[in-house]
Amino acid sequence: MIRIVIPCYYERNILSVISNLFACERGDFPVEIIVVVNSYLISTEEILQVNRFSYNQLEDFAKQHNQRSFRLINLWVEQLPGHQTGAGLPRKIGMDWAAQQFEKENQPTGIIVSLDADCTVSSNYLTAIYRNFQTDKLKSATFQFHHPVEHLSPENPLRKASEAYEEYLRYYRAALEFTGYPYAYYTIGSAFAVTAKTYRQAGGMGKQPAGEDFYFLQKVFPLGNTRFLDEMCVYPAARISDRVPFGTGPAIRSILSESRLQKYSYQVSAFSELKDLFDLVDSFFRQNAKTIAKALVVLPEHLQHFLHEDNFMDKIDEINRYTAAYISFKKRFFNYFTAFKILKYLNFVHPAPYSLMPVSAQFRILRENYRII
Repeated sequence: MIRIVIPCYYERNILSVISNLFACERGDFPVEIIVVVNSYLISTEEILQVNRFSYNQLEDFAKQHNQRSFRLINLWVEQLPGHQTGAGLPRKIGMDWAAQQFEKENQPTGIIVSLDADCTVSSNYLTAIYRNFQTDKLKSATFQFHHPVEHLSPENPLRKASEAYEEYLRYYRAALEFTGYPYAYYTIGSAFAVTAKTYRQAGGMGKQPAGEDFYFLQKVFPLGNTRFLDEMCVYPAARISDRVPFGTGPAIRSILSESRLQKYSYQVSAFSELKDLFDLVDSFFRQNAKTIAKALVVLPEHLQHFLHEDNFMDKIDEINRYTAAYISFKKRFFNYFTAFKILKYLNFVHPAPYSLMPVSAQFRILRENYRII
């Protein structure tokens, strides 16, 4: 069974994604679409009115279209706490609810899918998710995505900004993969799925107003058996938003504020330094501090300085003391040197000794010099 969770806040066109999902190819498995229509204590009367209208639309749609094995379920959640609205808490409410239903039904391999209200999906969305989870016994998956802006003219600023942001997302993932980091997956809230058991093992979705997808998936990926599914696609809307501090909406707004309509990011050189470090991981296993320190000498001084400030040697010693096999050692190493720490290092070396550069140029360097697709 698949349960799709969609937070809905101040969405005037919520039926677009619902109609799209109901029109998808169907298989011999049940589907429930769970829409969490939510508001916060700080929400305005206008937002509350739009939410009520959306909820009534959803209820009418459910009455007309629900079937036994394909249903729309609407959750009404009001007056959520917080000084800032965001998808984290309502996404958690919906995914917790889905996980609880699977637990009651004794379905640990039931699939919980995260989607957003401003998206549409390819026609094979449901069948591709179900088939891959069943065939490969996946614990989690991330999906292909694309911001549909082709209907806009090539010179349209919104199109340029959206394409720049999407290129940045693809560059960052490719650069992570280039380093040898084992969990180089997209972390997009509208494009992932987990089994109910995996959701529980990861401790459930967080309540962060933004970035909840990133934080949650960093706990999911080390559990293993994750795949990137590119045979189907999610189409997030390219739109400006100031509801959350970061994500698609704020990123597009930020790019639009730049006269050159470019997205800037970290230099390939910084990722290359991390690759040099990760290439040494094998040599750290069952080695003493002196041997490891000698291996680190080949790294740039700023990376050595970063590792020193992070008490790297003590951490490697601790990992060695608690692991008997190399596979366990490597897993513990990347449980320590996480995506958060990678980001911390990238910020450590930008703007000095490196400066942020246009994504297009860095992506070209990555492709041409290191043959990264």
